[in-house]
Amino acid sequence: MPSDRSGDGAARADGGTTTEKVLEDNGVGQDNDYASKAYGGSEAALDAIERYVAENVADERIASSRSISKAVDDVRTQEIGKTLGAHLRGDTPDGWLADVEVSKWRDTAPTKWVFERVAGEADTRRSRQLQVPPLVREITAATDADGARCEMVERDGVRWEVANTTVDWMRDVLAAVCETVGHQPTAVQEDDELDRREWIDQLTQTATTTVLEHALDIEAPGARDDWNKETLRAIHDVVVAGRDPSEVRR
Repeated sequence: MPSDRSGDGAARADGGTTTEKVLEDNGVGQDNDYASKAYGGSEAALDAIERYVAENVADERIASSRSISKAVDDVRTQEIGKTLGAHLRGDTPDGWLADVEVSKWRDTAPTKWVFERVAGEADTRRSRQLQVPPLVREITAATDADGARCEMVERDGVRWEVANTTVDWMRDVLAAVCETVGHQPTAVQEDDELDRREWIDQLTQTATTTVLEHALDIEAPGARDDWNKETLRAIHDVVVAGRDPSEVRR
């Protein structure tokens, strides 16, 4: 008997979906902490949504899971949607998104979410609206750092901009940050003949990050090989926007 299944692994000619797409949309095979009705949101999605709300919800905002996913880093659209769905069921951690109320926007497909701020204020700093390449460009211009390059890359017909930085660029930026905030590393303080800039120029990339964390009193988890977007935003706030370091601590 001929099968009535027409190519599970290929797109259907009638415009329907594929088996793989259905499985993907429901989180099957993904290592994102999905777990039936008890799913309470993955750590990555919880953090991403919290940052999105902090940066974008001043009063009320309507957004799809896809638009939220595009505004943050490395979190799948389905993961965003499932986490917000878990929040509506009351399955996300206590205290998460305490400053906003979340609801669904009418009966739309795909689902759109309504965020209404009930406490606190949105963080409207310009650095929070910038992605990595413009952050790098503006920090470079403000510090005269050398060793950064932005370029367009393409994959599967999609083009986007990336920023590449060197350890020399990081050292230049660190020196500018230390000058701006008046930070004198302990090793330099303890040696009257040690020049801060010469000392910085001898630092490894990891050590450069450590000194930066001390200078701005921030933590940059996962930034041992490179400075992540949150770290670049903290630098931008100080050396470009001229904010006091106490205002950018996290």
